[in-house]
Amino acid sequence: MSQNYYYLVAGLPDLFLDQETKDFNIERIIEEFREHLSPKDYELIEFINLPYDNENFLNAVLKRKREFSPMGKFGKELYEDLNENISEFPKYFQEFYANYTGKVLDEDAAEEPEDIFEGERIEKGSEVRFNELFFAYAGKNKNWFVNKWYSYLLELQNILTAITCRNKGIEVEAHLVGKGETQESLARSQAPDFGLKRDIDYIDRLISITEIPDIIDRERRIDLLKWDMVNELTLWEYFSTEFVLGFMVKAQIVYRWSKLDPKVGQEMFAKLMDDLRKTFAMPTELSK
Repeated sequence: MSQNYYYLVAGLPDLFLDQETKDFNIERIIEEFREHLSPKDYELIEFINLPYDNENFLNAVLKRKREFSPMGKFGKELYEDLNENISEFPKYFQEFYANYTGKVLDEDAAEEPEDIFEGERIEKGSEVRFNELFFAYAGKNKNWFVNKWYSYLLELQNILTAITCRNKGIEVEAHLVGKGETQESLARSQAPDFGLKRDIDYIDRLISITEIPDIIDRERRIDLLKWDMVNELTLWEYFSTEFVLGFMVKAQIVYRWSKLDPKVGQEMFAKLMDDLRKTFAMPTELSK
């Protein structure tokens, strides 16, 4: 059963009283969660923040010269010697690293690492393979919010990938993450909505967003779509663990835009504060 955090949620607005949007201090929010959530629930916050670790890991393994994100769980020093430290990372990191490098991570093991992608019909890139491992790992999480959130992200990202591939005349299948009916439709259907309108209610909205020529506005609207999904998932959650997890997702969006575009960051920050006010107003309304 989900735990309620009345005092933590009630105190969230106070975290922003001395903050400016351009210097949105998400680390302070994470520290507040670390102090006040149960250890089990704080692990879920770390799970929500795994995409930052994923980026740091891929940057190190694929030798991409990108800035290290301090938002992840694992410190920068661990990435300096992955051979030595790989056991400190989640299982899907280890599986990918073994298959990507061909190195046997267990010194006592006599066999080469099993190729977990053996037998695939098509060759997929390293990032796609890594994301398949990640989303399979996320799908095993027993918290319903975490599970549904990452299922939604997988679906959303695959649709965006399919639209991009279609617009560029690129074969879609090799770029899709995972397998399933949605992936089959995205790879095979010639319909404008990939034949998914009955199953995915937001697909027309998403397709319209991708047609916006201005990249900032387009990215902003995609993030607003994600924001709306968080609101849908947490509609009847007010002080629960799941509300806190949804707040973390929204804080990630505000943080991203505070770095990318101060104007949009201000808009997202205002939405975050407005959503908090609604959280306190709704239980009062229901009690009347």
